[in-house]
Amino acid sequence: MADILKAVRLLREERLLDWTGGALSVRTGDGPLVTRGGSARAFWELTAEDVILCPPGENPSAARGLRPPIGLEVHHAIYAHFPECGAVLHSHAGSVYLASCLSSGLKDLPPLEPIGEVPVLGRPGAHSDAGAPDARAARAAREGGVLIPELAALAMERGSALRGHGLAFMDHAHGVYVLAKDLAGALTEMARVEAGARLWLAAGRADGGGEAQHA
Repeated sequence: MADILKAVRLLREERLLDWTGGALSVRTGDGPLVTRGGSARAFWELTAEDVILCPPGENPSAARGLRPPIGLEVHHAIYAHFPECGAVLHSHAGSVYLASCLSSGLKDLPPLEPIGEVPVLGRPGAHSDAGAPDARAARAAREGGVLIPELAALAMERGSALRGHGLAFMDHAHGVYVLAKDLAGALTEMARVEAGARLWLAAGRADGGGEAQHA
């Protein structure tokens, strides 16, 4: 419990968490311990009361009036598909959130070594007339379970990598999920992914918008 609260403080200090959402969880033998959802968590100033045990299919903390974070089912699916995973961080940090809206995935960027490519999952395939992701379509895709089935394929392809380093994927138009063996690894990889997203965005501005420049 104390380790989770310390990790949240460090993430907040480094601006790797956003006030609009996110969650940190750790695997235990009884199910994941997860930072709670709700407005009381808006500034990430958490106490032990804000970390709740959420086994799959039940919420034993409901009697205390606490609710789990949005996306808890994704945490459960990650732990089910990735047996090497001991900690999961979902973040709406600024650069990676924007990258999740605009990119087909982060890859071939020096800050991402050794984590490798950060793919986008849960893409609904629906866009607004302006070409930007349709937030309503993205939300409907998540609620319809588009993202979770893709985790099985990602686990088959890259799950064993967790023995050596963390992994990450972006939830389309909804930030990033970072997977690691432990909390320390999750913090390290979150910093790596946010740095990679900043570089990707800077490179896009520097070349005048990439493909648009050569159209």
